[in-house]
Amino acid sequence: MIRTACHWAVIGALMWTNFGFCTVSAKTPELPAPDEAQVTVVGNNMRVNGINSSIRRFTTKESLEDVLQFYHDEWSAPRGDEPGYTVSNVNVPWTVISRIEDEHLMTVQVQSASNGGSGGFLSISRLPKGNRSPKLGENFPTMQGSHTLNEVLSEDPGQSGRTMLLGNKHDIQTNVAFYRGRFKNDGWAFDMDRSVGGVTHVLALRKGRKTLNMVLTEVDKAGTRIIVNEVTHDIL
Repeated sequence: MIRTACHWAVIGALMWTNFGFCTVSAKTPELPAPDEAQVTVVGNNMRVNGINSSIRRFTTKESLEDVLQFYHDEWSAPRGDEPGYTVSNVNVPWTVISRIEDEHLMTVQVQSASNGGSGGFLSISRLPKGNRSPKLGENFPTMQGSHTLNEVLSEDPGQSGRTMLLGNKHDIQTNVAFYRGRFKNDGWAFDMDRSVGGVTHVLALRKGRKTLNMVLTEVDKAGTRIIVNEVTHDIL
């Protein structure tokens, strides 16, 4: 789930900035996978930055260029006032291909693989009504001035999960002291509390049916980025 938070931050940003909002259609379009791709389900009931999403992972022997050509052939024709598709490289090494169809956002996130092929994620999301951004990071403690940059909610058999990417301008020592004190006072047990090289700190905690893993990393001149992986188990 930690990788998911980073990978899908760009997807969430595209949902809110590139396309605006539409009314929700009952029809769900088909999001094709590249030719001869192996596809596995990441989650059919996920919320990426407040938007219901279905996400699959794929790998293929086809190169990144071949995958781009596949979606060009599939989606190049415009649909009324909507563009056929858009391509973005804002989160290198990932290339993001996006298309709106029948008031759904379809997104392909792909990068080259070491074997000459490629792989990535396929996401399809219903676009919400209105223009209000969802409130992210609810009920999670943060320092003053912190922002929730990305949030992914998932439901799996026997457990539910939340992965978040947080950021603030405080240094890593201040962040560690805040979370160490806050969770200790709230009755959490610490399984790990370890510094890695002075620029990264790992916290692993548990309380009742919940487990919590945090990776805090200091970013030069930009404060601290925090990856949070929170899991609630249905059965003790």
